[in-house]
Amino acid sequence: MEKGKERSVAVFGGGISGLAAAHEFARLGYAVSVYETNQDPGGFFRSARLQDKGNMPSEYSWHGFGPWYHNAFDIMKEIPFDDSESLYERSLSRPIDFGVAPDKGEARFVGTTPLSSAPSMLRMQGFDSIRWGWLMIKTWTAHQRSIEVYAKLNAAEAYRPVLSRPAWLTWRATFGPWIGSDWTNASLHTMGDFFRKLLITKPPHYHKADAEGPAWQQGKGDNWLLLRGPSNEYWFEKWVDHLQKSGVRFYWEHSLHQLDYDGRKITSAHLGSEETVQADYYVLAVNPFAAAEILKRTPTLAQMDQLCLFEPLVQDGPHTQVSFRLAFSEKIRWPRKRMAVIIGDSEYNLTLFPEEEVWDSDVDLGEGIKSLWTVTACVDTAPGRIYGKQLIYCTREEFIEEVKAQIFSCEALDRLIREANGGRGLESFEIFRLEIWHEWEFSSEGIKTYQFKWVNSTQTKPYRPTQATPVPNLVLAGAHTETEADVWSIEGAVESGRRAAKVIEPSVSVFPQYNPWWLRWIGAADDLLYRAGGPHILSFTLAAILFLAALVMVMGILR
Repeated sequence: MEKGKERSVAVFGGGISGLAAAHEFARLGYAVSVYETNQDPGGFFRSARLQDKGNMPSEYSWHGFGPWYHNAFDIMKEIPFDDSESLYERSLSRPIDFGVAPDKGEARFVGTTPLSSAPSMLRMQGFDSIRWGWLMIKTWTAHQRSIEVYAKLNAAEAYRPVLSRPAWLTWRATFGPWIGSDWTNASLHTMGDFFRKLLITKPPHYHKADAEGPAWQQGKGDNWLLLRGPSNEYWFEKWVDHLQKSGVRFYWEHSLHQLDYDGRKITSAHLGSEETVQADYYVLAVNPFAAAEILKRTPTLAQMDQLCLFEPLVQDGPHTQVSFRLAFSEKIRWPRKRMAVIIGDSEYNLTLFPEEEVWDSDVDLGEGIKSLWTVTACVDTAPGRIYGKQLIYCTREEFIEEVKAQIFSCEALDRLIREANGGRGLESFEIFRLEIWHEWEFSSEGIKTYQFKWVNSTQTKPYRPTQATPVPNLVLAGAHTETEADVWSIEGAVESGRRAAKVIEPSVSVFPQYNPWWLRWIGAADDLLYRAGGPHILSFTLAAILFLAALVMVMGILR
């Protein structure tokens, strides 16, 4: 639009949602400025090169790309990786093979047929798979009941009476690495919505042939993808370069402190450096904990519709998910290509993947490093096996001892190593270096970081704000806002950035999540029963079928 070329946008936050909003506004010709607290982009998806550790790459956390990441894949197609290929073509790996490795027994993997192999991987027995599937489908076919009731129920507790203990423990261990919200936080609604999108998503995403094989597609039920190298090097640096060439200006280490509101619109923004920013439109794309503090400084804004939701949105505090690297000076081989392994009995819900199995061969792992594992601790409130301490109260030394014990006591993981390394077990490979993401500060009083992480929990569903606010020139972005992705995720962040831009420019395209007609119809029927105080539509239907069957049987006997 011609008028767009005359207007300016200030985006606060250089994470995925802020960059997505900047991308859309720049594409439409707006003058865009991005202000980011950190010295580099990416938010919770960042990577770093550690010069004091031999240039070793480090990652903030575990992350992957599911088959329902429609907006994320679409925007990656618009970002050049080099002169000939886009990020979508060049940065994404082929699907990884996910497995669960218990302390005793053997590791089991999803393989190429995730849905059919899930019962085996989850160690289901007897009628576990039927009960597991029944509760899963109930979450898919509920609408208002799911939003108002299932969103407040802990998913792990809902499944406890449904599954045998081995299956239940294995099932809940997948929540942190898969859903992103660990089993102590994940709601039944979030769990169901995540797997609904994963297992019935459309359309599929096509990928061209490469050095690893012929063309392939990622569709419903297919495994996840990773980046082929460190996040900033294979995504964010390329994205920022593309946006800068489109005219976007970046201001690193510039944090938003306060917004000025004149009763009609935002007139200016004040940075922590005491600089003042003025623009026609403002995008608040910082994490919700920071947003709540910023809005408090302008009480009139903090009391407004949507903006008043931030205070209760962050009521259950930040989520602690700590990633660390295990570096080895010897090459450790694996029996499967592109693996990710959940340490099934780990108190901290550890998930690891060997980076060299996924990353391009020319990616520098660091001086003297031949194998590099990224491991992420997904649960922060369960007591560890050595000190009996929750992760959040461990010192750095205690944390290191705990995670090493949880990894090295996993016999199934050791068997995988022995299988691929001529009988050599994990303990025969000396750890060359152990590095924890550099921003975490450990103490007996509690682990701290200056950038708080939010996830879906049993407390958050009612308080997620929309991108539009009552202030016409202020919009919100972030995976904590309401999206069709619903789950706090890369896709949710990209979608929210696009939706924020769409509030101002309705021409912005946003890909919806696939929701088949039959699920919508059943959900509408369940809404009627829910409003009437009745049982779930599936329970009602099953009871009706059993009643009719019994009635027919009785009538046959009476004859």
